[in-house]
Amino acid sequence: MLSKLFLVLEVASLVTAYPHIAELAAKQHVRRQSIPTVPFPEWPGNPTHALYNQFNATEQLIDVTGEHAWAAPTQGQIRGPCAGLNAAANHGYLPRSGIATAESISEGLWNAFSLALDATVFLETATRFFDGNPITGEWSIGYASSAVDLPTGTALGQITGICDYGHLKTEADASITRGDFFAPTQNSNCRSYTNFVQDLFDVANKMNPSTGFLTPQVYAQHSANRKVYSIENNPNYFAPAYAGVAFTFGAHMFAWALLSNHSAEYPRGYQTQDNFLSLWGYTRGSKGQLIYNYGHERIPNNYYKRAPADAWTLEDIVISTAQQCASYPSNCQIGGNTGKVNSFSGIDPGDITGGLINSAKDLSDPARMACFISQAIQADAPGFLDAVFEGPELNEALGLINTQLLPALAPLGSCPNLPKGKSVFAYGHGYPGAQVQFGGPRATEH
Repeated sequence: MLSKLFLVLEVASLVTAYPHIAELAAKQHVRRQSIPTVPFPEWPGNPTHALYNQFNATEQLIDVTGEHAWAAPTQGQIRGPCAGLNAAANHGYLPRSGIATAESISEGLWNAFSLALDATVFLETATRFFDGNPITGEWSIGYASSAVDLPTGTALGQITGICDYGHLKTEADASITRGDFFAPTQNSNCRSYTNFVQDLFDVANKMNPSTGFLTPQVYAQHSANRKVYSIENNPNYFAPAYAGVAFTFGAHMFAWALLSNHSAEYPRGYQTQDNFLSLWGYTRGSKGQLIYNYGHERIPNNYYKRAPADAWTLEDIVISTAQQCASYPSNCQIGGNTGKVNSFSGIDPGDITGGLINSAKDLSDPARMACFISQAIQADAPGFLDAVFEGPELNEALGLINTQLLPALAPLGSCPNLPKGKSVFAYGHGYPGAQVQFGGPRATEH
């Protein structure tokens, strides 16, 4: 016991005498957390996906001709942080304007990528209440647009869209390739950064040296690595409950589950690095360097979507996110840095969920994960609406929570006696990266 005490005192004295040792120790601690505690599944989501072995070339070929021929966005056509939405808009599966509605999202993402209706209804509705206009039913897939505003305008704040000031609502830090909004550098959450793409490819080359395929396990590891990177490089890194724990990883899974190619040899899907580059708006220069072209996401020719019989559902979103929490518990921590790099301070999940979730381990249970997501959205929605609308419009928007938002959340489960939960406006105090803003000089970045 005494020897252990002397060792602790010795380490403490070293840290005091040499402050850089504390920083190094913090980095090493964070890096240890990026090692999976249990392997992430080869085929995440519902176990039936691992058994699926059917391929129908006629049914699954994605049409990229005629009305679905690729075209780069023109002046005023909006693109944003989601490669899948951008690609769908560039091929006319979504409105090329970049202004989405419930009908266009449900129909377009089903036809292009086989995203099931329960998933699109859930995702579209939450996005409309957080980043769009629930009264008109429209939202921007990128930066703010006057096309989404009410005819009389919005007196208090700006309807943000999903990038720029949409930060912390559906989009959050540690994205696949986008930046952290309050980071010192590389801080566009609309644009893609080549070093994050290369980091993803490096993981793929290490995990799958013979093919370099981007697999679910590659994306899960990359998600963990990105959070480590943000903690080590962004003094303002912050992970809120919904956007930081559930949605950020959900986007990593969408990148594989919805944007992979399929064939008779790979009926469950495969994704090459070249196909990733096309779908993320990248080309290579004469020396092989990565070149990003904003808004130029493109579905490759002769590309085959998920089989409709093997669609990606809301259940898959919940299960795969819970599987992430089992493999990488630190990925499911709510909280952030406190103004310095490597200063991550977690928030007690029991406090903000009323005891629904008491640790990241609890989130490895899909049923609890589903209720956690539902609770977080319900807690945040009134505050986001109150910051944008006022008067009769605010009352109308709040009334739509019961008639539109709650029905979209119902497939997450009954969640009996669900505590109210706290919003990011309440638990984000003291974290510089938890500032929820609704407008400013970056509102038209594109």
